[in-house]
Amino acid sequence: MKNKLSVIIPFYFSKNTKNEKDDKFSLLAFKKCLTAVFNSSYKNFEVIAVSDGSNIESIELVKKYSCKLIKIKKNSGAGFARNLGAKKSKGNILIFLDSDVEIKSNAFKIINDYFNQKKNYGMIQGIYSNKVKYKSKTNEYLQCYYCYYIFTETKKHKFTQSLITNIFAIQKKIFEKNKGFDSKFSGANLEDQEFGFRLQNNGYKIPILRSLNTIHHVNFGIIDFIKKITTIQIGEMKMHLRNKKTFVQKSVQKNYWGVITGLVLITTMISLVLINLFFKIPFFLESLITLNFIFIGLHLDFIKYVFLSKGFFAALRSIFYSYLHRIIVVNCAFSGLIDYYIFRRRY
Repeated sequence: MKNKLSVIIPFYFSKNTKNEKDDKFSLLAFKKCLTAVFNSSYKNFEVIAVSDGSNIESIELVKKYSCKLIKIKKNSGAGFARNLGAKKSKGNILIFLDSDVEIKSNAFKIINDYFNQKKNYGMIQGIYSNKVKYKSKTNEYLQCYYCYYIFTETKKHKFTQSLITNIFAIQKKIFEKNKGFDSKFSGANLEDQEFGFRLQNNGYKIPILRSLNTIHHVNFGIIDFIKKITTIQIGEMKMHLRNKKTFVQKSVQKNYWGVITGLVLITTMISLVLINLFFKIPFFLESLITLNFIFIGLHLDFIKYVFLSKGFFAALRSIFYSYLHRIIVVNCAFSGLIDYYIFRRRY
């Protein structure tokens, strides 16, 4: 059976450009995304490109391809854009694709074959490829993090708790039954994970199909990394505060306890340093060194994964990035609490 696939790609490129080099990179990534889609070996699909208040250059790029173009005047968030694309779709299978990923030519065939199986879960999650070589060391760490903690790089692990729309396919009737993405989320920030948690609360499982892997075209420097993680983690903290179940769902994910215990250790270390500024703590230095060794020990499996996939120096750098990442998360947890309870900003 040849299912009708509706490929929905929301895109947003700011009209007030500040970094021409980054904008060119992002536009080129979008072009690679669209080109790869139309080079698909499976042909029974439509492409719905949703401009979420995007600039004229990106809209002109879309017009060069056989897309159904939907234009939203004001930037309303990826969740709103995806829902609108789904509403206008004609297929029985919806494929949500991020504008910075490049699929393989057989990706849609893999999806079609999956939904033709007697036993399927009504949805499927693709992964990022970790075989891509990045010039930026920050990108290198970020992809390793996604592959290890989110997609849990092991063939034994068949399901994920964290839905990510790099490439995600779902039966349209299930999408509509579960009311799609929460359009209250601004930008592209956790609306996919929240939808995934909601699906699981409603009794669904999100299987990972490792043959469905994409190339993630990103160009993050360390400042971009800090900004991105800050935005995501403040949003995630608020999401957990709105619905406590989401924290439990996130915490049971394979490999994730290393992250949680790492956060506890980082919080403890920061607290020790601050207290020691005013009150001399006995065995302060020894305690700090011990906690650091425990922190590294908890992340040894991740460091080993980076070593095997990217090499020795990448593994060393991953220790630094793991510290930085956890420090940002701890800071964002407190920022999220203040924003949620004091300033009453729920999203």
